[in-house]
Amino acid sequence: MAAVQPPAESWPHSASPAGQLLKREPRDVIVIGAALGGLTALCKVAGGLPREFDAAILIALDIASQPASSVQQILGSYSQLPVGFATHGASVLRGRIVLAPLNHHMRIAQPGIIALEACGALSDAGPSVDGLFETAAAVYGKRVIGVVLTGGSHDGTRGSTAIEAAGGVCVVQDPDEAVDADMPLSVIRGDHPDYCIRLEQMAPLLVRLAAGELPPRG
Repeated sequence: MAAVQPPAESWPHSASPAGQLLKREPRDVIVIGAALGGLTALCKVAGGLPREFDAAILIALDIASQPASSVQQILGSYSQLPVGFATHGASVLRGRIVLAPLNHHMRIAQPGIIALEACGALSDAGPSVDGLFETAAAVYGKRVIGVVLTGGSHDGTRGSTAIEAAGGVCVVQDPDEAVDADMPLSVIRGDHPDYCIRLEQMAPLLVRLAAGELPPRG
């Protein structure tokens, strides 16, 4: 699986295989944030992605309510892509779904390396969606697709703004079907995302976006 490199201007030319970045508008880094009800939502999204899906997927999901091993097993049973937990210093790779470990924030560090940081106080126990989104936008710019799913906080709003400011694409789950609508509603109120769609539409949209298309809204 090929590593997802930062934009060419910030990466040595000798490190980039010929033709690797020749999509129309390559969007090969997908960052997803979710909390309450997020595992079920993620299973529906991942289950619709093809085995050959050529993008990295990094997820900040609050999994404190259940064992990490069961989260990986459940999501992996729906996904045709490999599912695992991030390790500090690992490369961002296409064709994989990577979750932030329990009680850790996941960030993208230059040059396209995963960095983990232990969460602080109990109120900060869940992985930061904003932190993941903002660092992905800083490293990969317009190649990023940010997805905010169900959850009961405002986390992800600031990060979605950063992705859009960098030229990326923002997608939120339709609040009407979310277990907890706070996260998608916060993005809608504060950031005007590119797409607000139901879960059944999410995977087909991600496939089109990753292929370089930009379907019309609605």
